[in-house]
Amino acid sequence: MTSCARLALILVITLAAILLPAVAAPPDARLISLSLPALQLAAGERIVGFHLQVTSGRIAQLPEVPIGWNISVENDPSWNTKIDASIIVAAAAVDGSFFNNFLVLEREERPETPFDVKGEISVSSDFSMVRRIQLRIKDFTMKQAAPLYQSQRAKEHNP
Repeated sequence: MTSCARLALILVITLAAILLPAVAAPPDARLISLSLPALQLAAGERIVGFHLQVTSGRIAQLPEVPIGWNISVENDPSWNTKIDASIIVAAAAVDGSFFNNFLVLEREERPETPFDVKGEISVSSDFSMVRRIQLRIKDFTMKQAAPLYQSQRAKEHNP
């Protein structure tokens, strides 16, 4: 191979590295739907709140927001996220089925900070005393989520 051919090859490789995006999982492949299948509630208990912390991930969607709930999401740029939710009135308390595919998360894969989910759920039967159930990642089930909804306006700006 001549020096001219080698130079041309190096130039092509350099341009390809600069102009082509890095090979990574498509954004939709990092989306996971979170469920809590084995939540143990006593007779008459209802869910009155929850708090979750996500490490190396973000809250991408909350498919169902119950009426009478106050929900706060902090999607910190560090990819350490939290969501806090609580009822505003006792009639808004939900049962355990609420936690079936209740949240869509996007994982940010980083070797130095592994993906994790933990938190607690607050339950009550009389709305004066609250029991807190601690949660770890092993308590959740996760499956790949469908692609995120994109508004028509966003589609027009990002075809």
